[in-house]
Amino acid sequence: MQHGRCPKPLKNRDVITLRSWLPMGSDYIIMNYSVKHPKYPPRKDMVRAVSIQTGYLVEGKGAQSCCITYLAQVDPRGSLPKWVVNKSSQLLAPKAMKRMYKACLKYPAWKQKHNPHLKPWLFPEQSTLPPVALSELSIQHAASLENIDESGLAEGKEERAEGSDDDSGN
Repeated sequence: MQHGRCPKPLKNRDVITLRSWLPMGSDYIIMNYSVKHPKYPPRKDMVRAVSIQTGYLVEGKGAQSCCITYLAQVDPRGSLPKWVVNKSSQLLAPKAMKRMYKACLKYPAWKQKHNPHLKPWLFPEQSTLPPVALSELSIQHAASLENIDESGLAEGKEERAEGSDDDSGN
């Protein structure tokens, strides 16, 4: 489960996704899509977003380099004004890539100090996550979720959305 903080007066979002990895030599495809899980029903204090298809293509470019392509087809749900959705899409994906880039630069040193031989993405037998029976899951379609009305937002609040998530600490 992932949670997303939204600037006021928007409601926060959450999403339940199933992630799949496909190693292809030095490349990886990592894809997610929304699922329903009986242990995690929609919460009253959040809007359940839907990941129609989200993921990464990670192309190895040698021992110390890669190229990442990011795809995000997401329905944030609620009844957000189009200007909010459009502005968010222009800000969130580039910000996520910038954070990933910064994390990647620090990862080798961090990994040396934190279980350097634990790599469950390469060795699934190392995973400590509890198994999930696929029979408990079903695809989460946006149409099956309650539509939360957030259309009362004024377009003047746009500036607040831009500065709401401080990036200075990264």
